[in-house]
Amino acid sequence: MDKLNKRLRFLAADFAFAAVFVLCVVLCVLVYLYQSDVQIRQQNKIHLSIAERDTAYISHDIGLLLQNIDHSLRTVLDTAASKPIQTDTLLSVLNNAPYLNSISLIDPQGKITVSTSAGNIGRILDLSPCPVYPQSSGDLFRVGPAHMGYDFSDGTPLTDNAKSTPNQGFIPIIHTRLFDTNEEEKTLVATLDIGYLLHRIANVPDTLFPRIALLRSDGLRLFDTMQTDPALLMFERDTVKRWQNGEFSGARELTAIDARHLIVAHRRHPQLPVGITWTVDRDKLLKDTVIKVQRNNMTIMLLMIIGMTCVLFGYLFFRHANRHQRERLSKIEAQRSLLESSLNACANAIVITKPNGIIEWSNPALTTLTGYTAAEAIGKHPGILTKSGKQDKAFYAHMWQTILSGRVWHGELINRRKDGSLYDELLTIAPALDSEGVIQHFVATKQDFTQQKAAREELAIAHSHLNAVVENFPGSLIMEDLQGRIVLLNQDVFELLGLPGTEEYVLGKPVHPLMVFSSRVAEDSQVFLDHVEEMRAAARPSYGEEIRFKDGRWIERDFIPIRLQENLIGFLYIYRDISQRKRHARELWQLATSDPLTGIPNRRAFFESIERERARLTRYPGEAAVLMIDIDHFKQINDTYTHAAGDAVLCHVVRQARKLLRESDMLARLGGEEFAILMPQSNREGALGLAERIRKVLEETPLTYNDVPIRVTASIGVTIMNHTDPSADKTLSRADHALYEAKRNGRNRVEIG
Repeated sequence: MDKLNKRLRFLAADFAFAAVFVLCVVLCVLVYLYQSDVQIRQQNKIHLSIAERDTAYISHDIGLLLQNIDHSLRTVLDTAASKPIQTDTLLSVLNNAPYLNSISLIDPQGKITVSTSAGNIGRILDLSPCPVYPQSSGDLFRVGPAHMGYDFSDGTPLTDNAKSTPNQGFIPIIHTRLFDTNEEEKTLVATLDIGYLLHRIANVPDTLFPRIALLRSDGLRLFDTMQTDPALLMFERDTVKRWQNGEFSGARELTAIDARHLIVAHRRHPQLPVGITWTVDRDKLLKDTVIKVQRNNMTIMLLMIIGMTCVLFGYLFFRHANRHQRERLSKIEAQRSLLESSLNACANAIVITKPNGIIEWSNPALTTLTGYTAAEAIGKHPGILTKSGKQDKAFYAHMWQTILSGRVWHGELINRRKDGSLYDELLTIAPALDSEGVIQHFVATKQDFTQQKAAREELAIAHSHLNAVVENFPGSLIMEDLQGRIVLLNQDVFELLGLPGTEEYVLGKPVHPLMVFSSRVAEDSQVFLDHVEEMRAAARPSYGEEIRFKDGRWIERDFIPIRLQENLIGFLYIYRDISQRKRHARELWQLATSDPLTGIPNRRAFFESIERERARLTRYPGEAAVLMIDIDHFKQINDTYTHAAGDAVLCHVVRQARKLLRESDMLARLGGEEFAILMPQSNREGALGLAERIRKVLEETPLTYNDVPIRVTASIGVTIMNHTDPSADKTLSRADHALYEAKRNGRNRVEIG
């Protein structure tokens, strides 16, 4: 029965192989056809990309040429601002432009008045066929229709878009300068040599029969390398519509009327009213490619046939040899199964590795130990699978040195399970040698002894952790139990609180003397002690309490009750010196509210003060005055005496004004040369009097800077603020308006608003 089943399996295998073989042959034929088509398509796509790239290059090249011509014409017109345009001026430009036939100047009526070609003078040009293209400078740019001939004297416009452009021809490039004054506009016309263009951009292999055409953005052909046909004319009309709809470039295939397949590309210059179309015969372009693809595919097909034949004979050969191999493997499999069953029954994890450490086999106990199944472990290195990083390189170097020498290694290490947890492992590694003494495998036995080691090290670890926290904590720590004894403190306590290092303040001693000594350095000793007792009685956490010491330091204290589950077992005090943080806060506040040059309050501080004063007037009705001061002609001082002198003037104004202010008055710099004064509890007469005194002292007290007297005057606007003002902005607006009136009425005066 078994032999019959095997025979049936062999027949099924033969039938399956035959079916697969036929299927592979069919697939080879389909792949041959598909590959040919794909390669042709890829080549076509490549040529489309090349056509689009070449079109972009030609468009860029012509664009640079037109922009260069326009720049030359603009340069001539710039020169015309100082002297009339003469023939010599135009000839100097023409000599540096081999691509131009002539340059001419025309008047508003279209008559050529000056030209590098004498035959052009006096001719009337019609510019209406040349659409206007405005430029950012305000000038006008035009490109005229192509002409036959050398210049306007013998040239006639080309109007038939179906004919190829003759080499003997030119394209007018027109630049018109518009003036804001009543000066008459000037127009220059340059004739671009078409033969130069054709020689420059149409130099491509004749075998490809390329066609390159330059179009204006309205569809008018400016030049063409060969005569066109209706299909290309239709393409160009469609291209112009695409340009007008915002599609500036593209490439595609086109079928002409005579069934020719063409590759066409177009691109409009983004900054000029011109575009390029590029056309080539696709079939001729791809002719060599098609032949090459066919030859390559025939070679591939021949190789496929040879390969399939080899596969057929190989299958027949190995089918015969496979029968003997299966009998031998059956015996080996029985022995392996017995050995695997024995190892699987072991309680300890057993791993068999190759000489390089890669796992070949593991028993179920490894999954229990590490969490990795046999499928996950096989093919991995134990060092990568369970490595925790707890052992250094020297540890593994010694282990490998031992087992590679053929000896058994026994030791303990820390490994990592699949879930990331660590465990302690007893590991024994024994080399498995062949008959010649060469190491073939390593057999490793693993045992988990985490609990035993953890129990042994728990107290030591806890003690080490506590010491590390206490000694490295960034602050002073004091811990007491419910009996008031010190159970923990670090060295920073003695340095921060100034405690003497005596036995009175050590572990196990009462904490009360320590607190009493600490209170002596606080500004209010009794408050210090009373608050400690209140916190102990409340047994609630308290954070961020700031205490000022007699030596000027600020100390921050945290109070934390310590509980074991729900039971209170002690208290923890944490002290930190925050004096530097306090100083930084004060310095930042000063920087934010003062002017760095003059040292007086800045705009922000002044607005905060005036808001406070308005709030005070709302609650206690009265009056206050606001003065807005602006130094007259301060920019002229900077320009005449340098900005350093201007800074000295600002400081001079502050010094003179401060001499006249009350202690309650506030002088602030709002920015630049503008100052403001807030005068609480001051009426109209007092404010005007102070303003006039400041104005007068500035006028009569010039600043001497580098032995040079600098006269300083100021315009001052005054307003009165009372409880009826809806906002501080309203008050400042009146003062600012009064300042504007003082400046408008001649400066160096005081106005009230």
